[in-house]
Amino acid sequence: MSHAFPSSFSDIARPLSPDQLSETARQDIERLAEQGYEIHFGLTPEYAEAIINMALELAIREYCPNDSGKRFASQEATKDWLSKERATFLLFKRNAGGLQLAGYGWVGSGTSLHVPGGETTFALRIGEIGQGQGLATPFARLIVLGSASLYGARNMWLETWQSNGGAVHVYHKIGFVDVDQEAGERPTANGETVADTRLFMSLPDSQLSN
Repeated sequence: MSHAFPSSFSDIARPLSPDQLSETARQDIERLAEQGYEIHFGLTPEYAEAIINMALELAIREYCPNDSGKRFASQEATKDWLSKERATFLLFKRNAGGLQLAGYGWVGSGTSLHVPGGETTFALRIGEIGQGQGLATPFARLIVLGSASLYGARNMWLETWQSNGGAVHVYHKIGFVDVDQEAGERPTANGETVADTRLFMSLPDSQLSN
């Protein structure tokens, strides 16, 4: 199935509107707004720079070193990453100075031998300023539901490390189910590796209208 995911930078990042979203999604948008947060979609060069900086944070480098080392190593790297068809979602905190990036996530075209039928990858990051506020679950759900509404995303899947318990909990909470696992070595923020297990999950399409 072909999706109309973006493949280049956007001119602007647009707020995710509750129109045409489910009641659950509308409630998530309202809860985030009450905490001073909002979700936008589309990646501009300006916000790409904010992601490049956030990808250097220790918690992100620990479990997602490819963000700072590859995907968002530079503007050019980010441009190349977008060319592979990636729909980007941005979690912003609104303050007196405007909007400050608090997290980012995406869906995109991609498959895995570990997830038969999977065709849309999913990923989520919460920055340091958004930690400990219960933002990951509503943000993750809005990425899922927003991408289904905006781009027709279906058959979503993801991979994560078993030791990243907080992320695993959030993914299960929004409906992802385990489909496979593989023992391996996880690269860490300090350049070493540790034994860990890679988990592969998929999201039933029935969850895309919740």
